[in-house]
Amino acid sequence: MIQIAIYGKGGIGKSTISANLSATLGNRGRSVLQIGCDPKHDSTRLLLKGGSIATVMEYIHDTFPEQRKLEDILFRGYANVGCIEAGGPEPGVGCAGRGILSTFELLDELGIDQLDFDVKLYDVLGDVVCGGFAVPIRKEYANSVYIVTSGEYMALYAANNILRGLRNFDSDPPRVAGIIHNSRGMENEYHTVKAFADAVGLPIIASIPRMELFAQAEKEGCTVIQKYPTSTPAFLFDELADHVEKVSMNNASLFSADPLTNEEMEEIVLGKVKESGQNKKYPGFDRKVFRHEIPEVKKRSLMNKKNHFFTKNVKNKQPLQGCSFAGAFTVTSRIADALTIVHGPRSCTHIASHFLTSSLINASSRYGTLPSGMEGKALVSTDMDDRSFIFGGTEDLIKCLQEACIKGWHTIFILTTCPSGLIGDDIAYSASTVKKMFPGTDIDPIQVDGNLAGDFSQGIIEGYRALSNMIDPAIKTEQYLVNIIGEKTLSDNLHSNFAIIEELLRNIGIDINCRFLSNTTVHDIKNFGKASLNILAYKDDTGRVLKQVISSKTKAEFFELPFPTGFNETVEWLELIGDRFDIGTRINELIDDERIAYEKEIKSLRAILKGKKVLISSFSTDLDWIIDTIIDLGMVLVKIGMAGSPYTDLRSKHIGILPLEYDYSAEKRQHDIEVLGPDLVLSNYPPQISTDGAHHDQIPFSPDAGFHSGINMARRWSKLLRLPVTEGWKLDGVDVS
Repeated sequence: MIQIAIYGKGGIGKSTISANLSATLGNRGRSVLQIGCDPKHDSTRLLLKGGSIATVMEYIHDTFPEQRKLEDILFRGYANVGCIEAGGPEPGVGCAGRGILSTFELLDELGIDQLDFDVKLYDVLGDVVCGGFAVPIRKEYANSVYIVTSGEYMALYAANNILRGLRNFDSDPPRVAGIIHNSRGMENEYHTVKAFADAVGLPIIASIPRMELFAQAEKEGCTVIQKYPTSTPAFLFDELADHVEKVSMNNASLFSADPLTNEEMEEIVLGKVKESGQNKKYPGFDRKVFRHEIPEVKKRSLMNKKNHFFTKNVKNKQPLQGCSFAGAFTVTSRIADALTIVHGPRSCTHIASHFLTSSLINASSRYGTLPSGMEGKALVSTDMDDRSFIFGGTEDLIKCLQEACIKGWHTIFILTTCPSGLIGDDIAYSASTVKKMFPGTDIDPIQVDGNLAGDFSQGIIEGYRALSNMIDPAIKTEQYLVNIIGEKTLSDNLHSNFAIIEELLRNIGIDINCRFLSNTTVHDIKNFGKASLNILAYKDDTGRVLKQVISSKTKAEFFELPFPTGFNETVEWLELIGDRFDIGTRINELIDDERIAYEKEIKSLRAILKGKKVLISSFSTDLDWIIDTIIDLGMVLVKIGMAGSPYTDLRSKHIGILPLEYDYSAEKRQHDIEVLGPDLVLSNYPPQISTDGAHHDQIPFSPDAGFHSGINMARRWSKLLRLPVTEGWKLDGVDVS
């Protein structure tokens, strides 16, 4: 059996050539199967008396998997040629390339290979370059490839692109049979095609003239072979069939794909010669500067459209960490009275929901904090599947939105995943369509497209950006109210840290207006502007971008410090809060009480920890709360090693005083443990079992806030250092001989 793929630009006549070639081979007694791989599904029409057949895509759409049978999509045409049409989605929706992939998968499942065909012919659209349309040229399908072209530049350009695609698939053996010239009747057309063929090292297998016979046969719904069997075109198709037979018997040469560069294409096909000094990227392009003065009002409008907020990883094209969809989901899921609709597969929804639930369980077990019960519960998926990917998921999304509105949801967020982003589903259209039916419902589409829009942090920013649009700018400000912004919603100590900050503020007469975002309501967000001060929980990259997002929506002042960690930072934080609200007296009383308790605890722990040597190996850049605690305890900090990371350098008041080394590798750390002999090694990822003679403890990426962060760590060290480095039970089952 031979499998042939016939490729060419759309409208070049490859379906006419395919049908006539199949008819010729069928008349010779060959058992032929022709599969049309074009959404137009007209490849086999001339073999079927001008009629249309049910396409594989229609069949997948309308038939349950367990009811599918090969005979429902395989039809017999002229000369007993088997006919199958892949079909595709409606124009403008879905993914036709995915449809081709699904067609081949279904044909394999239904046992197409069990049928005894002498020739399988794939008629494929060749100017679409996605992977789906490349399936027929994979080695398990096509033994040889014929390329149909005319002498027009764009037809030859498509032919050259097909060769590029073949080169990406092939190394050995060669599979290009040659070029079929389908004439348009242009002057010197054959000469142009011949020049291209010679340049890419391929023969012209057939040159089909432009003749009225083709149109006459087409009007009657048949091939030239059937209508005019003694005509010149019939003779030429007979010669083409001879070549196919020779290829099938290994009596004709096949060639490797050797495409031209764009410059070579223009030189050979158009006769353009590249001049020195010409634009390398756009040869022949005479660049002229277009000068136009944009009015200032328009400039501001354009800047607003371009004013997108990107995290460092996205801006610097660094490796993306996590999924943008998951990041946005962790934001919208914190709105207690809003529904999140995930436009994507059920698996994406399940993974994101499980991720959030796990973080809540961890927080509950470690800190005793109880979730509100709503996080991650107000969640619906459109359950995109293969059918949605092919035909588009817009209808399913509209239906899902309608059901949500009927159930009484007044605020709905739509999050897109990779599949819906790849096929280009118009979620804004879906949202506006349903909003017209339910004008009292706010529907906010957030186009994060899985990881196509960026990483987890970028998704968080996109979620915050969408929610910031809900802020009511007309709300009047109240003096002693603050907003808390940008907490780490997946950290174990999310709620415990908030409780610490809330208590500190309440003790000095300040209330929290909006927690942006955690256990938040739509009403809280709309009234965001009541607060006179915004407090950013973390001043990392995400926090800085978030500050830009909020600042673009409100004029409220941002406090200069993030959540404080440790005694000294908390003192500074409270003093600045006191200056901001002019309540210094109450602040001083609180600090004095805490200082007495801190010094008492330090004195008690110093008796155990004084003189103990500490080595720090960290990715974290804010370490002063640990360093201050070490110094206050009288411990000896032998070195700070900053491990390689995409983040900024150490931010510390101790730089230049304490030994510090950057690009601190695991090998350097091991060397320093052996040479410096620390009693305690602090790192972000400590080993489960120590094998280097030192105790190890973890530096949290999201440390506890407030006065007692360092003290709580020191209490753990005091217990740890009284234990043997490796407790015996940890060696159960380990050969220690």
